[in-house]
Amino acid sequence: MKKYHRGDEMSVCVERSGLEPGEGIAHLADDTMVIVLGAGHRVGEMVDVVVTSDIQTSLGDSLIASLKN
Repeated sequence: MKKYHRGDEMSVCVERSGLEPGEGIAHLADDTMVIVLGAGHRVGEMVDVVVTSDIQTSLGDSLIASLKN
């Protein structure tokens, strides 16, 4: 059963830039990685995001999120 769903809102701290331009990377308390689109320039800041999709890999769950307007 999924812990997080499309449309979920949360606040995360952007820890570093992602692999793609404009992406920021954050982690939740349960170690789920959150790729925040449009937050590459917000490293070190808390941002409000909305989950747009999830990815399940052999390394664990990851979420894709956008900045909340």
